[in-house]
Amino acid sequence: PRPAAEVLPELETILPDLLTLSGEGSPLAVQQLKEESCLDPLQEHNWNTRTRALGWLVGRYADHESAQGAMNAWKSHLETVGWVRDEELRNEPETNGDVHVMRYHNADLQLSARYDHAELTSSRNVSVVITSPCLKNPDNHRMTRSKLDPDYGVSSKYYDSDAEKADPAQAGAP
Repeated sequence: PRPAAEVLPELETILPDLLTLSGEGSPLAVQQLKEESCLDPLQEHNWNTRTRALGWLVGRYADHESAQGAMNAWKSHLETVGWVRDEELRNEPETNGDVHVMRYHNADLQLSARYDHAELTSSRNVSVVITSPCLKNPDNHRMTRSKLDPDYGVSSKYYDSDAEKADPAQAGAP
């Protein structure tokens, strides 16, 4: 398995591709694109000693056709570019809960795409999560965030936020 810092550049191309495929005016956005701890923050002190890469898109669609359209586009794309489907679940569009769930793997990456319908609020939520395996790191390891992560540049004791803030890509960012 590759260290998270080596996986993030790959996720920086995969997630924008999936966003593009999700359709014109898609509500999807990058929720997280970073190295994250595999350890329980309530139990462990050294979060940085066991980490993985995480890419996460999430959005709420107005109707079934748009949400299902994104899932169908992703399925076609993923299978075309070499991802292997591990599992797929489909239910009726008005199902309360999971309407369509797909799980894939490609080399050391796992991908889970989920479309669920909340009957009470009639919201149609779609998400994609891509992760790499957890790896052990030295105690002084600094975790990495992608420039596409909404928290890039936000102060943190686990990320090198000073370097992120000094990054020219942050110029003009709020």
